Amino acid sequence: MITPEQREQVRLSVLRHLDANTTDFGLSSALLLQFLKNDGQRVDAMDLKIELRYLADKNLIARIAKVISPENAHWRITAEGRDFFAQQ
Repeated sequence: MITPEQREQVRLSVLRHLDANTTDFGLSSALLLQFLKNDGQRVDAMDLKIELRYLADKNLIARIAKVISPENAHWRITAEGRDFFAQQ
């Protein structure tokens, strides 16, 4: 379980990585998890899944619809997410 402070940092890190992404394909959950671990975050796949769902519920990120392997979720930042991140 992560603390509220860690949770906030995970959310901001996810937004930062998605904001920096320049592809049309978004970033996979697995790659986001690796980025977070490289950032020194102590999170696991379930922690990330919960935070991705939270950010999506807030309309800060969106899941990209995939035709091939839709079970491997890819995410992108939304305009609302960019605006929020720019204000941080």
